[in-house]
Amino acid sequence: MIDCSQIKLVIWDLDDTFWHGTLSEGPVEGISENIQLIKDLTDRGIVNTICSKNDFEPTVEKLKEFGINDYFVFKSIDWTPKGQRIEKQIKDMGLRPVNCLFLDDNEVNLNESKFYSKELMIAGPEAIAELIKFCDENSATDIKHKRLKNYNANYHN
Repeated sequence: MIDCSQIKLVIWDLDDTFWHGTLSEGPVEGISENIQLIKDLTDRGIVNTICSKNDFEPTVEKLKEFGINDYFVFKSIDWTPKGQRIEKQIKDMGLRPVNCLFLDDNEVNLNESKFYSKELMIAGPEAIAELIKFCDENSATDIKHKRLKNYNANYHN
């Protein structure tokens, strides 16, 4: 169980978490509920980023294909371990780990991220249902996406 009311940032793994499949191994299938969730979280002032082991360009192209590339800020997409990258993302965004949630299907990545950011909330893809429920139960408070625009003004890729 995660405390959705404390979340200011969701850090997404992509392969077998955000979408079905592994991009470096072949086609991936978008999960419509997750694509909508990115938009719903943004409408509620919760920012989204990515920490994925993938090649940058094909990943961004896939996000553009799904129409959500611009909903993600401070993307970290490369083949290095995730723990220190997540720690850096949180620091660069001026947030505290206690207000961030990392979603990944790989227990090793989750544990590594927790090692570097002790207060970070971590969960597997099953927690996505909790985020959807949170959005369903809480009205949108940032329809103009001011928080997203603020982060985009500071860094965009």
